[in-house]
Amino acid sequence: MASGIDKNTVRACLERLASHSAGELLSKQPHWGDAIMCDGLLYAARALKTDAPLKSAIEWFAPKLASGPDLERWFWMWSAEALPALGLNLATGRREYLDYARAVVEAVENKTPHTSDGVPIPHPPEPLVWIDVVYFVAPAMALLGRLTRDDAMAGRALDQVLLHAKHLLDPVTDLFWHVANAEKQTHSPCLWARGNSWFSIAASQVLGEIKAAGIASQFAGRMEDVAIELARQMNAISALQDQASGLWHTVLEQPISYLESSASAGFALGLGRALQLDLDRLNGFRARRTYERAISAICSKIDSSGRFTGVSQQTPPGDFAHYQSIEVGTAPFGSGVCMMALAEALEQPQ
Repeated sequence: MASGIDKNTVRACLERLASHSAGELLSKQPHWGDAIMCDGLLYAARALKTDAPLKSAIEWFAPKLASGPDLERWFWMWSAEALPALGLNLATGRREYLDYARAVVEAVENKTPHTSDGVPIPHPPEPLVWIDVVYFVAPAMALLGRLTRDDAMAGRALDQVLLHAKHLLDPVTDLFWHVANAEKQTHSPCLWARGNSWFSIAASQVLGEIKAAGIASQFAGRMEDVAIELARQMNAISALQDQASGLWHTVLEQPISYLESSASAGFALGLGRALQLDLDRLNGFRARRTYERAISAICSKIDSSGRFTGVSQQTPPGDFAHYQSIEVGTAPFGSGVCMMALAEALEQPQ
């Protein structure tokens, strides 16, 4: 499947990015994307078969593990910590990481305010559904459900993907709006690239975790619904890739908007997983070509020092001019997703 990918180049790029990210995670000021960078280091450690990224992830997580999750902080600062905690549990076998992840997931499910139909609200009291949140909650629920054999939790992960799609899907383009008001049934005006990539990452991981758990038949209808949404989105995304660079524009429907790296890494990750899942409605030939160009493109955004460049910074919703004004540089969430995409590209069969 990955026959068009130069794995030697991918490996060298991942080694450089992981080495820089490991040092950065331990030395920089705290950022909401740090948990995503930590998770990316765990992917890199597994794919490169080296302990250095794992050691940095363990060191970064150590004070959190000692004190337990700080659930009083801003939603974005703790909700993504479940995934690296679960990754550390898999890497080390230490149950404390599993307990940490369970506490985070339980807080998302039982302490965080929700819309009337069950979507976590990161900024209460207004019932706003954010596309980012599907990544922050659903994959961890699916993975925790698999590891603890909690089939019902895995089913709730599917529900989160479908509920976010219910509120945010644009049926004309098969893409997703950034934010929607669940009560007013209104949405922000632009189809933001990174937000769409969060959906593709989340939906593909949820499907993969449930298949790996051997319980897909229990949720056949919901699995098919998520697979259809993901395949349609990936088909739409493939048509929007910039042919010259292999990247995507930060506002997907606006080719005059700048090209952005973190969304492109997310789409590479989502496309690679979608191809592995062999989705019925995916245009596999086009998706494969798009995926291979995307992997090459994100490798080109890793500079000689190992920084993943071209990443738009923290982005609240707004109009086109707002998205176009967001500063571009490096960010821990971008490096994390890029490591995930490159690691999975290395692990895919030729």
